[in-house]
Amino acid sequence: MGVKTKTQLLAEKSVFKTLLMTTIAASSDPELQDPKDEFVINVCRHFAMIFHVDHSSPNSSVVIGHHVGSVLSSSGGMNSRSRCSTSSNLKELDPLIFLDALVDVLADENRLHSKAALTALNVFSETLVFLARTKLTGVSSLRLGPGTPMMVSSLSVNPVYSPPPNVKIPVFEELLPRLLHCCYGNTWQAQMGGVMGLRALTGKVSVETLCDFQVSILRGLIYVLKRLPLHANKEQEETSQVLTQVLRVVNNVDEANNDPRRKSFQGVVEFLARELFNPNASIVVRKNVQSCLGLLASRTGSEVSELLEPLYLPLLQPLIMRPLRSKNVEQQVCYITNTNY
Repeated sequence: MGVKTKTQLLAEKSVFKTLLMTTIAASSDPELQDPKDEFVINVCRHFAMIFHVDHSSPNSSVVIGHHVGSVLSSSGGMNSRSRCSTSSNLKELDPLIFLDALVDVLADENRLHSKAALTALNVFSETLVFLARTKLTGVSSLRLGPGTPMMVSSLSVNPVYSPPPNVKIPVFEELLPRLLHCCYGNTWQAQMGGVMGLRALTGKVSVETLCDFQVSILRGLIYVLKRLPLHANKEQEETSQVLTQVLRVVNNVDEANNDPRRKSFQGVVEFLARELFNPNASIVVRKNVQSCLGLLASRTGSEVSELLEPLYLPLLQPLIMRPLRSKNVEQQVCYITNTNY
């Protein structure tokens, strides 16, 4: 093939990304759907196996990849021919392009395209978890069949599989920042794409990884709540649910002595406290912040006021520097409400 120029590589990446985006989005078109065609599903599984092999030891990845390929083939009609001979050629194009394409479709203003990307995201992430479990327990103890979470596509369905405590799937650390970037998109549809993606990953990403990203996820979700239109009640509820879900998963009392957990917990409390005492925060944001603080307090067996006590001085001072009558109505409500804490 020879040495490629930078222009050729960029052109190949652009075309490859466009093809992936078109393939995922096209799966939402009823006229193009075939119940027996699992092309998009197989594409997602294929990239999951590429990422799995890239982050596995050379000795074990070949065997696992071969066995998993045969299992997927028997359950979903995947082509059984070996891909080992072509994997090196496929890696000429960065597989991270698949993540970029997936997230771009997820942030599409067309909700049907976004839902198709969510289905693909579920298949991709659940395949990664399946492969991680297979590596530990052996393929003989795991089988795919009808009704397995490999085919989950509903936003409200929680995955059955979750990664074992000692398993870390590095590609999720590449995917989470991309989903967080969606939360800061220019349109609320793009932002909800990020929210749906985070919801889909919460049950599949290891707690340690979620702990590392917890404050960033919190910031992104609160930003979405600030930007959503007032009439978007369903979207506000979905975002609130993801917010609560992340906090519940990460802030487990039994593992609170873990140093990274303590730092992450403290970072979350500080961020929530700033939003709670923010006089310009909307009622929706304030209610969610209060609910989150109540959840964290219940997890630690303390009162919200105990969590906020170290932060009172820097947060209260700006509120009491000016008379209450000099503030607008919403700021007055914020001040009076916060006296409960």
